[in-house]
Amino acid sequence: MTFSEVHRALWRQERIVTYKSLTSSKTHKVRCTINVTFMQSTSDKILLWDLDNKKTIDIEVNTITNIK
Repeated sequence: MTFSEVHRALWRQERIVTYKSLTSSKTHKVRCTINVTFMQSTSDKILLWDLDNKKTIDIEVNTITNIK
């Protein structure tokens, strides 16, 4: 997925993002959205708002395997 595809899928929408850990072979799922307070342009990482833990997380775009 590209940065633009991920951004479009999450902008003002609640979704489940599945991504692979950079430090282990684990796969993680997080319920998140893109918080409107963050304005971001193209990057290798994307800032997401974790809805369950109420915190900002950054994920490398190329580790995202699915968005539902």
